[in-house]
Amino acid sequence: MAVCALLATANFSYAGSVSETEALGIARKHCVMCHTAKPTHQSFREAPKNIILETAADLKKYAGVIFAQTVQTKAMPLGNEIEMTDDERAIFGRWLRELP
Repeated sequence: MAVCALLATANFSYAGSVSETEALGIARKHCVMCHTAKPTHQSFREAPKNIILETAADLKKYAGVIFAQTVQTKAMPLGNEIEMTDDERAIFGRWLRELP
């Protein structure tokens, strides 16, 4: 049973750090269509809740919100419209957890 539990969480616990570039790549792929100064998503004329996620500094500023909404609850991206994978969430979450 313990082995099954370990395997079920393997994607979220593997060793190694995630680069800032990799985290930004995930944000650019899944977040900035809405969370940018000029959203390209048809539903938004401005960033929801005025949260802009264009730079590493932006990601760090909103790290707690991003982690809760994207990694823990999977509420973002909204409706997972652009199909963020569990592996991408795990990588993004690891980067967020490793922030000083």
